[in-house]
Amino acid sequence: MKKALITGIAGFAGSHLAEYLYSQKFTVFGFFLPNHSLFNLSHLKGKINLINCDLLDSKKIEKNVRLINPDYVFHLAAFSSPKDSFKNPKETLKNNIFGQINLLESLAKIKSNAKILIVGSADEYGQVDPEYLPINEKTPLSPISPYAVSKVAQDMLGLQFFLHHNLHIVRVRPFNHIGPRQSLSFVVPSFAAQIAALKKKGGGIIKVGNLENSRDFTDVRDMVKAYWRSLEKGKAGEVYNIGSGKAVKIADILKMMIGLSKVKIIIKKDTKRIPPQDIGTIYCDYSKFKKTTGWQPQIPIIQTLSDTIEYERSKLR
Repeated sequence: MKKALITGIAGFAGSHLAEYLYSQKFTVFGFFLPNHSLFNLSHLKGKINLINCDLLDSKKIEKNVRLINPDYVFHLAAFSSPKDSFKNPKETLKNNIFGQINLLESLAKIKSNAKILIVGSADEYGQVDPEYLPINEKTPLSPISPYAVSKVAQDMLGLQFFLHHNLHIVRVRPFNHIGPRQSLSFVVPSFAAQIAALKKKGGGIIKVGNLENSRDFTDVRDMVKAYWRSLEKGKAGEVYNIGSGKAVKIADILKMMIGLSKVKIIIKKDTKRIPPQDIGTIYCDYSKFKKTTGWQPQIPIIQTLSDTIEYERSKLR
């Protein structure tokens, strides 16, 4: 049985990836922080191997990497909120950059032959001039948040460890992925949680930020299959955009979600929900990834939105 190591396994994408790899008959190992809830993994209890391991503890990382000696490594652990990174820039940079260095140095020390995925972000591209849309991998990087800066650093460190240490590293820049289990600090689950509560009450007010921006949305369950395909079919040293290739306005997302609720909901703008720096329209050209791996998204956005609302409703029961 092939062994897969997932950092950040208890998080949003990490838990979906663990579920998918387990279904594909992998022996799954996962690092999680001691203070992190394992709620997202409760349905996998006894089926995967969970290891309490802080990526900032280099000795513990090296010890566990040696013991596991994984065939595949999916590095998902990160402080993931661009908005929150403005409040904690030092913590964001420290966690995301030094955590990855510790992981890659440990893999280099044991001369690992593992296929390693480094997960960047669409935020690396920043506020993109319309002439560069849709964004391909050659679009200039222009990070506008501490989170985005940390992701550029992770991306470039992945390239450096491929070039200097000959590790089999593939880098990806996923665009917005959504679905059940996502943190409420992100727009779609924030809408979903409020709508689930309003559905229970029979209607009311939903608080929103900027509805004029447009994003490239992919279901997380499609995205984790893309992560797997990245290591199966992707070329070491390369970087790939992953997304739907379509821009959807946040206002249209909200309209679809309110339509699913079937109760009267009044929209109220809340300026506190708008980040200090905000990106207008962003969507990707994922043709390089599709050509290399054959992947393309399968789950319709209305299904993703419905599943996300239903997940938030289940939490209220």
